[in-house]
Amino acid sequence: MADLVYLRHSTDKQTDARQRHALTALLTAGAPVYEDPATSSRQLSLDRAGFTTLLHAAAVGDTIRIADAARLFRSVADILALRPVLIRRGLHLRVESGLLSGIDLASDDPGTKMMVSVLEAVLEFQRDMIGENTRQGVAAAKAAGKTLGRPAALDQDKAAAIVEEYRQGAAVQGPGPAAPGHPQDHPPCPGCRRRPQHARPTRRAADRHRRAASRARAGPGRDP
Repeated sequence: MADLVYLRHSTDKQTDARQRHALTALLTAGAPVYEDPATSSRQLSLDRAGFTTLLHAAAVGDTIRIADAARLFRSVADILALRPVLIRRGLHLRVESGLLSGIDLASDDPGTKMMVSVLEAVLEFQRDMIGENTRQGVAAAKAAGKTLGRPAALDQDKAAAIVEEYRQGAAVQGPGPAAPGHPQDHPPCPGCRRRPQHARPTRRAADRHRRAASRARAGPGRDP
């Protein structure tokens, strides 16, 4: 019977230093480590690559060790899906810190079942409270006249100017870089067959530019 350490953090800006501190004794003893770095808790534990690898490596009687319950599950659906798998495989699950420390969450005895039922209710209550707080925050922001979401890239005056230029037949310049050797705002010119990348000229502007280039190639005094 072996101890298997499982680590997870939600984003690539976070580390597992706190988890490793809580599991220092096991890590010092050489317990194998399975990780799911930069993995959201919204992804069910049974769908995570690192935890799936741990399950494949575990043998009957092995114990999965986690620093705190949130590293492995944060939802009612997750714990309900996880427990039967652990029980069927004959595995144990122990949390090293927090209110659940010292309890085998994969045990099928009546006391653990009651504890898990209470935990399910707490997790569901916590999720509902987070949703309620979010809705209240959005409502308060709207009542205060705040604009929600990402701010607009262009102000109204600049957007109106672009629309007017487009109606007059000008090329609409996108955000991409200009063609080599040309400034970003390079206008069409006779004989020039280059234009900034990602430009979207109107059909009329494209025809005018093509005629000018054709006349330039034909030379002065010649009709292409």
